[in-house]
Amino acid sequence: MTKKTTIKDIADKLEVSPSSVSRALTNEPGVSDDLRERVFDAASRLNYIPNSSAKSLKTSRSKTVGLIVSDIRNPFFLDFMSGVERVLFPREYKFIVCNTGEDRKKEEIYIKWLIGQGVEGILSSPYQDGSNENNALLYRRAMKNNIPVVFYDRLLKEIKVIDSVTLDNRQAIMNGVMYLRECGHERIGICLHRRGIYTIEERYAGFLKACEILRIEVIEDWIIDDATDPVEASKRLKMILGRAHRPTALISTNQYINELLLRVARELKLSVPGELSLMGFDDLSLNDLVDPPITTIRQPVSDMGKIAATLLMGRIDGDSVDRSTVVLKAELLKRESVSVLSGP
Repeated sequence: MTKKTTIKDIADKLEVSPSSVSRALTNEPGVSDDLRERVFDAASRLNYIPNSSAKSLKTSRSKTVGLIVSDIRNPFFLDFMSGVERVLFPREYKFIVCNTGEDRKKEEIYIKWLIGQGVEGILSSPYQDGSNENNALLYRRAMKNNIPVVFYDRLLKEIKVIDSVTLDNRQAIMNGVMYLRECGHERIGICLHRRGIYTIEERYAGFLKACEILRIEVIEDWIIDDATDPVEASKRLKMILGRAHRPTALISTNQYINELLLRVARELKLSVPGELSLMGFDDLSLNDLVDPPITTIRQPVSDMGKIAATLLMGRIDGDSVDRSTVVLKAELLKRESVSVLSGP
């Protein structure tokens, strides 16, 4: 195994003191420009890598933040991380990804661990179920330990002091329902990922509100309220779509369900959009590549990541501002999976 180069190795090579090398590498005063240049040249030639742990102990800055995600398999979080990195990397900050898998206990363990690791801040899409179980107390503990927290995608409404960046989920779904109504659809169903989650509850509320405004009858049987199990969700969808009186359009609430709805329609040999119109939520390139391309509601996910990371950096830098609540707008991408009905 190759021996790791140390500051002493550089000092011995240049026949100077280790303290002079250290000052040169950290751009501290007391070192001539000539020596500083020779130190950096020697460090490069000897493949010197600074000890980040020792540096963080000396400066009391870990230059690290925690990133809590609810389901790392969801492509949403990949786009979100991309936005976060664009802000953190130029600041020489790193982030640790913690996947809770929609498990409150796992989130609890990760929050405690991040606090113990000395992260400078936490970005979180917090857990909450239908019974309002959550880790609000631990997020408050982090704040009391001077570890700022920024919520993204989801909120815990009982915590009023944490910055957040979310989507206007209600309006996003309302716009989708209104577009379907403009296309002549009045028999509309919706497939919800999991009840209790902030985003899903907001999207469902938007669906109900739009139906109320447009005087569209809400058929309870056409509401799939927990599609986390694809097998059970497929059974219910096939039962609904196999009847004579069925919805002419279905709305999805995330990318998983976009694919689930398309797969079920194909298994039932229902033409899209001829016999069934589909409206997705979230937007991957897949939605534009399938036949027909799927009409979707697109979130500005990368922007959400950049804004959340910027808010967190502001708190870490000690900016004295009131709580920031950023709500972004979705975009409706009209493609070919929604038909225009000529009659009832």
